[in-house]
Amino acid sequence: MDLTFVESKKDPGRDCFVYTAHSDFDLLGIDGLRGRSDRDLLGFPPAAPAGDTFAPHTTHMLVMVEGALVAGAELVAYSPLGLPLTEWPELAGVLRHNGRLVQCRLPVVRPEFADTVLPELPFGVLGGLFKGCLQWAVSHEVSDVVVEVADRRAVDKLTQLGFVPAEGSGAGGAPTVYRLNVSRLVARGFRASHPFYRYLLEYDESVLISRSALAAA
Repeated sequence: MDLTFVESKKDPGRDCFVYTAHSDFDLLGIDGLRGRSDRDLLGFPPAAPAGDTFAPHTTHMLVMVEGALVAGAELVAYSPLGLPLTEWPELAGVLRHNGRLVQCRLPVVRPEFADTVLPELPFGVLGGLFKGCLQWAVSHEVSDVVVEVADRRAVDKLTQLGFVPAEGSGAGGAPTVYRLNVSRLVARGFRASHPFYRYLLEYDESVLISRSALAAA
């Protein structure tokens, strides 16, 4: 299937970008953003563990509006360390059949921007953040994205996007793991009538995605 994005020139009317972090300033901004809440959107404490061993395999996706960082998430690529899932040892065999894996974790948004819609972000900052993550995943040939969910309020939105529970996850009260097949989501952009899926596939100059390499699957 051809996963080429629809390319049409779109000039943002304001300083509004979805991009991958590339400086210490960006990382400091992420710390400040996480300090605004005691839980991320998936229900976990919004900070990576001290001395996080997955840091070398992590990409930070950010949304900036008028010079202010308003949303962010981490994309952790599968590596010899596995993924930072609570049940990774139990789920590794199931998930590894899905090909090249990435875990999305620690999604956060400034509360005052949670429901903000802008001309440059017609589906809000979370829609823009998701678009950046999807385009990054496609450009890096990711087959499946997984998330770990502790807050059940996030489940409805995830399932609407096509996330499904990973077989065997959530046993014994552990957080449930959901996975999304990237190709199936992209295919919705060509079939679904909802404009959100067309938005995900549109190219615009405010989405700045790095081309750093991932570990081989």
